[in-house]
Amino acid sequence: MAALDVAAFLDSPMHKAMFPKRLRIKPGIQDQLEWNILRMRRGLADANLHHLVVLADAPEEGEIIVGCAEWSAPAAGAGEYEEDEGKTAEEKAKDMELRLARLPPFLDKGALLDANDEVMELIEKSKEAFKGENRHNMWTLNSISVDGDYRGIGIGKMMTRWGMDRADEDKKGIWIISSSLGQQLYKSLGFKQVAEGSRLGEPQYLMLKFHEPKQEPAPEPDLVPELEPMVVPQPVPVLEPVPVPVPVSVPEAIPEPGLNGVSTTA
Repeated sequence: MAALDVAAFLDSPMHKAMFPKRLRIKPGIQDQLEWNILRMRRGLADANLHHLVVLADAPEEGEIIVGCAEWSAPAAGAGEYEEDEGKTAEEKAKDMELRLARLPPFLDKGALLDANDEVMELIEKSKEAFKGENRHNMWTLNSISVDGDYRGIGIGKMMTRWGMDRADEDKKGIWIISSSLGQQLYKSLGFKQVAEGSRLGEPQYLMLKFHEPKQEPAPEPDLVPELEPMVVPQPVPVLEPVPVPVPVSVPEAIPEPGLNGVSTTA
């Protein structure tokens, strides 16, 4: 990881200013490697920092690291966080002096101070764009490096999307200070450039992306259940009654009384 990070920025104006040849102690890039290893070891012990690596199988080399990134999660208690809160100018100067004293001799401390001032100036330029959001309560991409032989295949985008997904889960925004190399990538991912400046002669851009709640899909209209076809009985025609002749039995004639000598009295 340390070697990849050094190789990615070896020719940048900022890197050359911070590691000048006049202060070199060890040959080649050994000083830079030593500094990056120390810095990364400290970072790996910080629970607030998240380190990513991308591996690839290289011919005759086996598995190698071709990409790495360091994401910083929102600081605990960031809602009330203020840098150097309550400190006087003298106390702030003393703190900075102690920090500089801990830096290795091959690092140009003046260049480091200049770089820090330029970053703070860039942040100040973008203050209104943050819309009152505390940047310490947002995710930020501290560094990202991709091996030159593996650029252009989506490795940088993949590591950037990892942090974007974490920020979405936390419902937090993201801010990034980008060089010219990453500027178009971040724009393509929805970041907005809100300020432009430089750091030790290298153009720098502050990019912002606020959390946007995902729109819930509109509920589908209730569907009327499909009914089975219903057989409608056909009306039975009402027939007119047909008269049916009923045979009537005719009784035999009853003789009149007194006729034929038959008496009706006892």
